[in-house]
Amino acid sequence: MAVRIEDIIQRIRREITADAADGERSPADAEGLPAISTRAELDYLNRNWQLFDPRSEMRSHRRLLGPLVLRFKWALRRLVLGVLDRYFEKERFFLLELVRFNNSLAERSDRLLREVTERTKAVAERNDLFLGALDLRLEAIEAREQMRRSLGEPAAAGGAAHSAADGEDAVLVEMAAALGRGVGDRVRPFVGQLAAVGRVLVLGCGDGEVFDGLDGAAAFGVESSAALVDACRARGATAELASLPAYLEGVPEASLGGLVITRLAERHPRLAWPRLVAAAWRSLRPGGVVLFEGLGDAGEAARLRWLAARQGFEIVDEHALAAALGGPEHALVARRSKNA
Repeated sequence: MAVRIEDIIQRIRREITADAADGERSPADAEGLPAISTRAELDYLNRNWQLFDPRSEMRSHRRLLGPLVLRFKWALRRLVLGVLDRYFEKERFFLLELVRFNNSLAERSDRLLREVTERTKAVAERNDLFLGALDLRLEAIEAREQMRRSLGEPAAAGGAAHSAADGEDAVLVEMAAALGRGVGDRVRPFVGQLAAVGRVLVLGCGDGEVFDGLDGAAAFGVESSAALVDACRARGATAELASLPAYLEGVPEASLGGLVITRLAERHPRLAWPRLVAAAWRSLRPGGVVLFEGLGDAGEAARLRWLAARQGFEIVDEHALAAALGGPEHALVARRSKNA
């Protein structure tokens, strides 16, 4: 049998009326009464409050004015509850927007934290590479000085100035040139593409072996070691002494038909690759080609392909070549668009 809330309320009222008819209770008796919250009926009310019809609670003893008073009360109730409903609905929307804002703020904070973490890792890796390169440079300088002492070479006057100008960089250059033995054979497969575009600059020509592979191309070179520049000139090649990145950036715009960058991974740090690719694109004429030689693995080749495509180059050729110390190396040819 369904329980009606109105019946429960009426029974509770009858019990209250009966208790009042018995006379006033003492405080002890009042404290002995069970709390209304323990009534099963009140639990039912709490669970099913939405079934309660407030109209049953509104009555009037006036026969004539009673219905009008009740209508006025209900109109006033609807007016008040309507205002409150709109207020609470706005508050609900505000709270929802506040929750969305907090969620987006938390997501943005997480994203910024990840970016900071990644950048911190990148800085740490760059510092490790720098320190590793510095250790190699110091070891190379020490090895060179020990060799000079063992051979009994006299110290030249002004040796400190010579070391500052040609010492550390020259050691690294000569090490890269030693590792780059056979560079002539590695650039020979691309000589047809380079010979067809006109004047070719070899950035990092080493001791001049690269010119043997570029036979037939109008090539000249740049090197940052005076000893290697002398070796190039002894072969009959045209070579200049200069810092490689600075020289390429100083080349007049669109003045080269071709460009060869040797031992890219060994002689140019990865952080300098975007600047190097941009300088190569600026120095080439539309339709000119650039050969990037000495990419250590497929990952470096993929990174350079992305940088070249982003700059506006068109990748026209890529070879895997034998390295000086074993293992494959990659060479990549890119062309500046004629419409660029």
